[in-house]
Amino acid sequence: MPLTRLKNEYLEQDGVRFQMEDAEGSTVACSVSHKALRDHAERVHLSGTDAAVFEAYRELIEQAASDAHDAEGPFDDNGRVLVTSEALARVMRSA
Repeated sequence: MPLTRLKNEYLEQDGVRFQMEDAEGSTVACSVSHKALRDHAERVHLSGTDAAVFEAYRELIEQAASDAHDAEGPFDDNGRVLVTSEALARVMRSA
């Protein structure tokens, strides 16, 4: 089941943490790692903070989070759906 954006707010901390929700309205905590954001910025020749990369590619990152949720992982150490460099590259290729 696809996830949708819950809030526009996010937290920049060792990457970016953000919230989405599933079809039943349950909150799903997600994160995109600092490494994934840096790798993606390099791929698309974008400079800036993790937050700037997140904002510029938020829809792509949210799609990768939704895909990871549907695939039941990966998750970070705190149980958040984790968006990895590989996941972003995969979603970018299919876009």
